[in-house]
Amino acid sequence: MPPTSSLRLAYKSFPASAIEPFPNRQFVHRPVVDILLTFNKKSIKYPVLIDSGADFCIFHTEAAEILGIPVNNGKKLRFYGTSGTSQRAYFHTIQIEVAGWPMELYCGFSDDMKSLPYGLLGQTGFFDRFRIEFDYQNKRIELKPKR
Repeated sequence: MPPTSSLRLAYKSFPASAIEPFPNRQFVHRPVVDILLTFNKKSIKYPVLIDSGADFCIFHTEAAEILGIPVNNGKKLRFYGTSGTSQRAYFHTIQIEVAGWPMELYCGFSDDMKSLPYGLLGQTGFFDRFRIEFDYQNKRIELKPKR
C-alpha cells in the first residue's frame, strides 16, 4: 500500500481541433498519468485515465501481451462502455506503480480498448483505495490513501 502522505499528479494536455461549439479550442486537459505495469519481472510504462465513471480498471490487451500475461486464462467479464455495445475483458492480478507508489491491482485486459489511447483506472481497484481530488483549474489530481 502507498505511504500515508498525499500525491499530486499533473493532468496531461492533448492537442484538439476547434469545433463549432468551441471555436477557440486548441487543447483538451485530462487526468491522464503514466504508470508502470509489472508482471513476472517485466515492466512497461503505460498511460491511464483516472476515470470516476469506470467501474473497473481496464487496460489494452497489447499491454498484457508485452508483459507475457496469458490474457484468456483470466476471469472473463462482459461489460458495457460508452459505446453501448458488449465488451469483454479478462482479469488478472498485476503490480502497478503510480509515481513511485507500488501496489497490487486486479485489472482487466480487453481487445475492445482500441479506440482509447490510454487505459482506465476505475472505481474498483483504484478509487476504493484513495480519496481522489480533481482540480481542473490547476490541472492536477491529488491522491490520498484511505486508512
